[in-house]
Amino acid sequence: MKLILKKCFSILFGLLVGLIICEIVLHFYNPLPFAISKGKLVLPANQEMVFKNTWIKKLDSNIYYSRNSLGFRGPEPTDSVNKLFSLICIGGSTTECRFISDSLTWPYQLSAKIKDSLPGIWLNNAGVDGHSTFGHLLLLKEYITRLQPKYVTLLISVNDIENNKPQQYDVMNEKKINYLSAKSFFKSLLNKTELGSTFFQLYAIKGAYRKGLIHKEVDFTALKDTALTEAYKSDFIKRQAAYLVQYKQRISDMIAICKANNVTPILLTQPSLFGNFTDSATMINIGNKMIPGTTPVCNAALMGNVLELYNDVVRSFGNQAKVVDLATLMPKNSNYYYDFIHYTNAGCGKIGTILSKELVPWFKMNN
Repeated sequence: MKLILKKCFSILFGLLVGLIICEIVLHFYNPLPFAISKGKLVLPANQEMVFKNTWIKKLDSNIYYSRNSLGFRGPEPTDSVNKLFSLICIGGSTTECRFISDSLTWPYQLSAKIKDSLPGIWLNNAGVDGHSTFGHLLLLKEYITRLQPKYVTLLISVNDIENNKPQQYDVMNEKKINYLSAKSFFKSLLNKTELGSTFFQLYAIKGAYRKGLIHKEVDFTALKDTALTEAYKSDFIKRQAAYLVQYKQRISDMIAICKANNVTPILLTQPSLFGNFTDSATMINIGNKMIPGTTPVCNAALMGNVLELYNDVVRSFGNQAKVVDLATLMPKNSNYYYDFIHYTNAGCGKIGTILSKELVPWFKMNN
């Protein structure tokens, strides 16, 4: 018995030492750079790197990626941000465009297209891959309110589908231990460690994979058709109701934070290749094509209907903020996407063109 206890103690001690070593290593180097660390959003600053892309054929083989001293993609500010004609683009992966070179992302291309009409504009890309409106709220509270740009764009919807975790994010934002339940206590305690926050990020990545939101080139000609029953589709749609109520509240909260800090919000609906349509590039009917990796199973037509519910919530704020309906204005053409939601270089250029046409007259009327 003593020998067994000694072995158990040795195993537990070894595990403890291993966890401590991992915690120390992650404190100095975390391979997931966009960490929620000890309840605070951390944007890595002053980064320059070159990605060697071998897995997305529609994109460049060399991708030039950088972050400035603010932790954003784009030029350094020439003065205090609140003194400039400043625009910061907020969103998830479809704003950050992580696998698009700096000068080809849609925020950069938008800046290039409007600078002649709007001299002196300073535009930065604050997109963070994986962020939903929960992350946007943290970004607004911890970064944007301090900088006070004149304008922000918010490209939202797709990462909020069936996303209903305000309690966890509230805990992280409050930076305190939550005693509401054993589960909440455990989560909030873990979040105070590097290991815990990294675990939550990996869990979020897993959730994104289940929704089909991971970066992976889609061959639309090879997708299988998946016919879904009317009952299945109806249940899928009905399930969104509770999520939509809280999603609307989070948008309202973001608008309130912006206006309280003299920041003018511009809402953008999320374009995609979801929906029931014929792709003008391949002439394939996309509607019944199964979205790879999604759990539960979903096809493009059903996901298009779901995403439109979330886009409709964004459109409903047209009396409170400028809304640009990118979901309607962006052509459904697979040349503009490398999967169902992420853009190619050409897609980023198209978005830059659409937004410049929509925003330049509006900016001139409001300045």
